[in-house]
Amino acid sequence: MPFIYETYDTVSWSGFKDFRADLPDYITKNLKYPLRPYQEEALGRYLYYKTDSSRALPEQVLYNMATGSGKTLLMAAIILEKYRQGERNFIFLVNNDNILTKTKDNFLANASNKYLFADKIVMDGQLVTVRDVEDFSDSREDSINIVFTTIQKLHQDLNTPRENRLSYEQFKDISVVMLADEAHHLNAGLDTNEKKDNTSWTSTIEAIQKTAKRSSIFEFTATIDLTNPTLAQKYEKSILFKYDLKEFRLDKYSKDVLFHLVDGEVNNRMLQAILISQYRRKIAQKNGINLKPLVMFKSQKIAESQGNLDAFLELLQNLSPEAIQAQRQLVLGIDEKNSILKKAFAYFEKTGISDSDLVAELQEDFRKERLLLVDGKNKNKDSLTLLNTLEQPTNEIRAIFAVDMLNEGWDVLNLFDIVRLYDTRDGKTTKNGFVAGKTTTTEKQLIGRGARYYPFVVGDNIEDKYTRKFDENENNELRVIEQLHYHSANNPRYISELKQVLRESGIFDDQNLEERELRLKESFKKTRTYTNGIVWMNKRLSYEQFLEVRQENLFDTSFIPKTFEVTLPTQSVRDIEAFDETNYISETLEALTFKFSKVIDKHIVRAAINRNKKFTFENLQRAFVGLASLAGFIDMLSDIDIRVESQYSMLSDLTPDDKLYITEKLLHHIEKDLIATEERFFGSEKFEQYKVKDLFEDSILRKYTINHQSQAEFGLSQKNPAETQYFEDLDSLDWYAYDDNFGTSEEKLLVRLIKDLMAELEEKWSDIYLLRNEKAVRIYSFDKGQAFEPDFLLFANDKKTGNVSWQIFIEPKGSQFLDADNTFKNSKEGWKQEFLRQISERDEARTLIDDERYRIVGLPFFNEAVSKDEVKEELRRL
Repeated sequence: MPFIYETYDTVSWSGFKDFRADLPDYITKNLKYPLRPYQEEALGRYLYYKTDSSRALPEQVLYNMATGSGKTLLMAAIILEKYRQGERNFIFLVNNDNILTKTKDNFLANASNKYLFADKIVMDGQLVTVRDVEDFSDSREDSINIVFTTIQKLHQDLNTPRENRLSYEQFKDISVVMLADEAHHLNAGLDTNEKKDNTSWTSTIEAIQKTAKRSSIFEFTATIDLTNPTLAQKYEKSILFKYDLKEFRLDKYSKDVLFHLVDGEVNNRMLQAILISQYRRKIAQKNGINLKPLVMFKSQKIAESQGNLDAFLELLQNLSPEAIQAQRQLVLGIDEKNSILKKAFAYFEKTGISDSDLVAELQEDFRKERLLLVDGKNKNKDSLTLLNTLEQPTNEIRAIFAVDMLNEGWDVLNLFDIVRLYDTRDGKTTKNGFVAGKTTTTEKQLIGRGARYYPFVVGDNIEDKYTRKFDENENNELRVIEQLHYHSANNPRYISELKQVLRESGIFDDQNLEERELRLKESFKKTRTYTNGIVWMNKRLSYEQFLEVRQENLFDTSFIPKTFEVTLPTQSVRDIEAFDETNYISETLEALTFKFSKVIDKHIVRAAINRNKKFTFENLQRAFVGLASLAGFIDMLSDIDIRVESQYSMLSDLTPDDKLYITEKLLHHIEKDLIATEERFFGSEKFEQYKVKDLFEDSILRKYTINHQSQAEFGLSQKNPAETQYFEDLDSLDWYAYDDNFGTSEEKLLVRLIKDLMAELEEKWSDIYLLRNEKAVRIYSFDKGQAFEPDFLLFANDKKTGNVSWQIFIEPKGSQFLDADNTFKNSKEGWKQEFLRQISERDEARTLIDDERYRIVGLPFFNEAVSKDEVKEELRRL
């Protein structure tokens, strides 16, 4: 029988049910951060699951999600949902105190950058507070009351009752929701066949579930062995979502993991790590990114950690320009052009940073006060505070010396270098294959945590802030901020073993990866299209920017309905015979209609606004740019046609309370759009010009996962007849600007189509060039500001006059994106095709640009089987 998550996977992938659709505002608006697509999926599955009458009770849900995937934000969303369901009492369970301290900030510290809720949590117009409580004796009905505890402490408190602590007796009259982080620890008894008695953590949880009036438990873990029959049976119907490290990495939410292998002394490892770290810092500063990259020096034993710290300080104190030069000489003989250290020295030289300057910088940035020693013997309140605030600008720590403390529950994004200061290995080869030892396993966990992505924005592309941006070009200098380097001795056997466990976990994949370089042809770089050519793109605008650019009435009245209907609650009380066979007929309600301002006085509107926490003047000004006063907003409601169903037959019968009720319902209707303005974006309706040579890079280096048996052809060279089904001699095609095409089969078929049409195109056009768009050009949909990077741009000039230049966006699209009607219109990619159509439409109307010398056109999606002829005819028409 399949796990329930497998059933949900099938339903989701088939398109039968979109779990991400219509997530409620009372969750999304009360979170500080937007949910990522996979978090939306995870939440949506629970919202569906809660309606399933066949689900087991007491409620038990498990989320098996990768380290770093934002389980805590999902917990915050679950807390909001359970509050909406009427729950007020929550227990947050973890395995150790360090995680507990960090997690409290997530839920309680409003001023912390790690706080997960909105500044004000508002449910049904009421303010909700989050409280840290020792037990539930003083729970408040208007609050989220949370007991933060460890599994061990909960077990101890419940089984050795004390005053002002949780007890089984307390649960008899209350409902409780438990949230367990790193929940695999709850199953320690199951994993070891421990007897289910009162000393078992598992039994403690089960005892709460049996005692409580009502209970739910939500378990979150990155680690669960579903091959264990006992665990599989326990979670068969409750594991709603599985999102492993491999999916997390493939969705670009993690750093890429690379190995930096160093022969020779440990001091070489240390020095190279801080040189590379300093290079990262400078690249970030150059690009306006406020990053303080962190180095971790990992010792095997606590006794060695202090000695390694002392050795590092001695290395730093004696550092000289000659020592830097010696490191430079080490990399001169390296053929690998992507060596991180080679790039670092090349950058230092290019920017005029001398070896003396480097010595001074390293001695300052890594001085003793900026180093942190953390282990079981060196753990105190101050060190834990520093450890949990490493990303904050006020925290100056640049390097940590640690042993095993940070493998679980540690949350830091600015770790970029892990330096292994020992060379032992403890894996074993058995008759069943390699078995990782404890050391290798803990290193795998640490690398998984270090691989968390450091979010940054390039230009105005905020939508990809949390994902890797340069998989398509390894040559981009910012690629170094998307990489975690693991520094180790060059021990082939150990590295092989570590790679194996990392591959199994999904965080690393160097198999089937092939590096392919794409270059602009030298002949193209000599053309006028390259040297003087223009690319037209629009920008993404916030809601306020959009209104300002349009120069129209700044009060966007789309928020304000033209009509509004409301039913007043009746005040009648009736007794009806249960077994009376006559039909029950409800009272007939009268309909009253009126203009809002004719009946509802302004003082009543003000009273309703004051009772709704969302209608602050700040929020109103954000929604209606230029709003001068509250009276201005009230005036906007004046002409709404109101229809009220009630017992009354005359407008004069409406009481002040009735009018207040009507107004509050109207404001609640407007509220969801009002608060959403800060998340609304638009694409500029005017396109701006950029230079071709500034956007299209001379050299693009990319790694592809090559599958020679696949029909997709992604990563295969179109110039190599041994690789591709769609061979073309691209070197002989002057109009194809790059020296190769490693795209999909549809992209290669598009090239073939252009080749077949070229003779016809050249009758009307000259200077025809097709360029593959490798993240060079990004445009934004007019209605929602969604980012779109069309795969190809075709440039051309009118042949006879030469005074009109064409820019044509072309997007090949595989058949997997077709909708049920065998078109792209209603597919998830359909908005892109509609956007391309709108571009062409506005170009015809000459509204995109104010220059008659240019035309900007979008073609229908190209698909060999479905739309080839349509694209061909459109090119002919143009």
